[in-house]
Amino acid sequence: NTLSKPEVFNTSNDLTRYVGSFDVATGELLYLKGHITDAFGIPIEGATVKIWQTNSAGKYQSLLEEDSVYIDPNFLMSGTAKTDNLGRYGFKTIFPGIIKGRAPHINIIISHPKFETIETEIYFEQHPLNEKDSQYLSYSEKDRKMLTSSVVYYDPTKPKDGKIATFNIVMDGIHAYKG
Repeated sequence: NTLSKPEVFNTSNDLTRYVGSFDVATGELLYLKGHITDAFGIPIEGATVKIWQTNSAGKYQSLLEEDSVYIDPNFLMSGTAKTDNLGRYGFKTIFPGIIKGRAPHINIIISHPKFETIETEIYFEQHPLNEKDSQYLSYSEKDRKMLTSSVVYYDPTKPKDGKIATFNIVMDGIHAYKG
């Protein structure tokens, strides 16, 4: 979604609060995590992962007027993470609010100097709006599986602790093996 894409991404991987603030964003806590590997399953270290999404009201804050009642002053809307030596990345965010006609989703860009950049959307398994989202349904069944994250409660006995969405990415190509 190029209209909602921020010109400048926040450098934090915690979208739920500004650095140093005690105030947190409104919405259901969501931990987004995953692994990035090459075509042979070798972890890709140092990949840059950028995300942007709607706030809990289903609004891209970058598209709102500054005085809009839909702005969550504690929500960053975008973030950046780097993969570690095992290809892992992670974000702390909120479950995206619903845009009319769309299933909740997170926009993501993955880049690394030795691989082609990927820009796509992450959907959430078993969300009832997936089957009504024309964008989601425009993908083949195989592609929909690749674009859909698994979702589990962080602690099933404490649903208020949020959910974990796992989204693994395989980048086309192979690493030059380290000797």
